Amino acid sequence: MKILHFSDTHLGYNELDKIGSNGINIREQDFYDSFIYVIDKILEIKPDVVVHAGDFFHRPSPPNRPITVALQQLKRLSDAGIPIVIIAGNHETPRSIYTAPILKAFNTIPNVYAIFGQEYETHEFGELVVHGLPHINNPKALEAELDKIAPVKNKFNIIMLHTAFDGYMTDEYGQQVFPEERLKMLNQFDYVALGHIHNFQKVKGLETAWYCGSTERTSVSQISEKVFCTLDVEKGKKIEPTTHAIPTRTWLRFDIKKCKDKKVAEIEEELLTQANKNDLEGALVFIEFENIAPMQAVTLSNRRVHELLPGCLEIQIKRTTESTAEKGRFSDFRVESLNDLISDYIKTEVDDEDKAEKLIDKAKYYIDLYESGDT
Repeated sequence: MKILHFSDTHLGYNELDKIGSNGINIREQDFYDSFIYVIDKILEIKPDVVVHAGDFFHRPSPPNRPITVALQQLKRLSDAGIPIVIIAGNHETPRSIYTAPILKAFNTIPNVYAIFGQEYETHEFGELVVHGLPHINNPKALEAELDKIAPVKNKFNIIMLHTAFDGYMTDEYGQQVFPEERLKMLNQFDYVALGHIHNFQKVKGLETAWYCGSTERTSVSQISEKVFCTLDVEKGKKIEPTTHAIPTRTWLRFDIKKCKDKKVAEIEEELLTQANKNDLEGALVFIEFENIAPMQAVTLSNRRVHELLPGCLEIQIKRTTESTAEKGRFSDFRVESLNDLISDYIKTEVDDEDKAEKLIDKAKYYIDLYESGDT
């Protein structure tokens, strides 16, 4: 028996406020493209069962377009007779009883089994039992549902969770955290199909628990390759996922260390050396200038960086500088915008508070004017 595991498609996600030729937000379309790619591969691989481990949508009340895309693609699987089990993640689980769960609409499609309603469910497919625990907002309700979980004897048992574990936490509001004292219970299952963490990885301390990761990236911390997983289920054989790459928009990271010790020309040369190894056309690029001096940051403005790296869809720039709690005393690095960096520099160098504020206002005016391209 072959199982396919994917997760965190986040249909409806968008950012950057950039519209493609089709009239759709470019990043929103990227998420549709990666999702449709996985559906195409499912139809090609023809697994016996597909599991989606949560955050199918980016919001609990998604707009019409992501709902339409979802229904069209799920119908393709339904028409092919390929069953898919989907659990609700924290992104699509309503926080109010007055909002109907969007995944409820999926249960109108043959071969689609949506688990929502903050309740544990199981679905059997011959020798396979798929256990699903969706996102649950209430910790007490979560404990009550966990009490119901148990593998079925003499069957293959896969449990789906959209959760975080100690050591795999994010700073995301409302995430479900799996109780540490119940971890051993998960080792009773042949495979634990996880969603929520967006990078592919095995959970330490568990025998067969894997995050397959998201199908597209929402931040630079997810710069690793995006994948879905297939599992071959055989008697007496430990299940380990096989990964399959998902084509996604290029997202690159360039780190320029110890900028303060270099000339601006050397920093630019180092940046170009890293950039020239890649195709930047339509790419998302993240650049960190570590320990950069204020005057270097003025020269290496956002506008200047865009001139150096043309063709990118978006460039995100992070500047860190030495913060000094006391003059001459080194403290931690901190991230600052160019305006904040210059403001802090002026406050450090100019003792007269009124004069410093006037200089800060004037500097902000010229920085904003330059960055806008009007000068």
